Amino acid sequence: MRFPRTILSLALLFQVAIAWSFPLKVAGIDTLRTAVWIHDLRWGYDLVNANIDKSLIPASVMKSVTCASLLNLAGSDERFATEIAVTGNITDSILDGNLVVHAIGDPTIESQYFEDNAEFTDSIVTALKRMGISRITGDVIIDESAFPDATTPPGWMAEDIPWYYGARLQGANIHDNKFSLSLPSKKTVPEVPDLKFQFLSPKKRRVKIDRKDGSETIVVTGNTRRGVNETLAMPYPRKAMRAEILSGLDRAGITVSKGKPGDSLRETVIYTHHSPSFGEIMQSLMHRSDNLMAEGMLRTIAPGGTRAQAITEENNVWAMQGISAHGVKIVDGSGLSRDNRLTARFLGNINRQMLAEEFGNEFVTLFPLAGRDGTMKYFLRDTPLEGRVAMKTGSMKGVQSYSGYLLDEEGKPTHLLVFIANGFRCSRTALKNDIQRLLLELFDVSLQED
Repeated sequence: MRFPRTILSLALLFQVAIAWSFPLKVAGIDTLRTAVWIHDLRWGYDLVNANIDKSLIPASVMKSVTCASLLNLAGSDERFATEIAVTGNITDSILDGNLVVHAIGDPTIESQYFEDNAEFTDSIVTALKRMGISRITGDVIIDESAFPDATTPPGWMAEDIPWYYGARLQGANIHDNKFSLSLPSKKTVPEVPDLKFQFLSPKKRRVKIDRKDGSETIVVTGNTRRGVNETLAMPYPRKAMRAEILSGLDRAGITVSKGKPGDSLRETVIYTHHSPSFGEIMQSLMHRSDNLMAEGMLRTIAPGGTRAQAITEENNVWAMQGISAHGVKIVDGSGLSRDNRLTARFLGNINRQMLAEEFGNEFVTLFPLAGRDGTMKYFLRDTPLEGRVAMKTGSMKGVQSYSGYLLDEEGKPTHLLVFIANGFRCSRTALKNDIQRLLLELFDVSLQED
């Protein structure tokens, strides 16, 4: 279909007009797929309003939506509680049964980010010794039946699956579901049982590592003779958890026969492992942009339910608050999926709602501070706005986003800040610098004291 030349000319002029007035000036951004919303909370007006109803890929700013949704439904002092039980009868220090871990999706077990909480295996051993058990006739069972739908969220890219940041949340999770692999020795730390390896094109100098979703086969292309060390995602963390518990029992002198125990169905809980509080987990994941823990927080929205059920509850939270979901599609909790879609208006309205008195300052403190924390450590550093901007960042190929607040000197939010850029062709550094330029031009802190 051919359009009249006048219509095409008008469309071109319209696009040029948008580009001319667009708040970001760096060459190479797509002005039709970049949204900027800067809203003054004190006076109720927009300083900048561009494409705020455009449906865009948000990347990791999705994590702030997940945390906000959870805070509407659960207390930040709540924790995961993983029960460890023994089945069968105990006679003369022999457990004629199994040791069972009832996994519920806690993403923090033996996490490197919560070292004070890293007592999972030791606590199990201590509980068994307290009961006088020195032998288990059965096995160590990792029960994930209370965690339905451990699938990879739709829209996660195949190239992300092998790597630590693409680790899939499952019922049983341990060591952040990641491990260090050394080649050519095939050594893994921690132990990851049942891995298989396929080596291709050993004469190629460049080494490439791949693994398909659900597979335990790691495909290595290239020459590994000089040594390769990578941090990868565990295919099935339950196997690493079982191996670690077996190793801990062996060191403690508790033997596991791995035979068929008696028929007794009696079960006794011997230890309940509690995670850090949800508030602590959210603080950590927001500052580090942790995908696994964000997915864990999403699933707590519908305990014992599927991911789809959790997302339905999440959508209901904002519908009840009167926040329009037009242009919004949520498929995960972390933002790693390219199927997610948010609008700047949706993000900003959630951030505004979370300033309600019932939440106090709790939500705002989850955001990293510019020039100081986490993913914002170098943003606006050594400028008048260092420590005065609190934003969650998001980035993936062709996507850069920010969502949060401008703060006054007392840490109280004065403005909503949202940036979502899709399809930019400039460098990411150039785009970030231009966003910083805009914020500095708009907010000379000397003008914020009245």
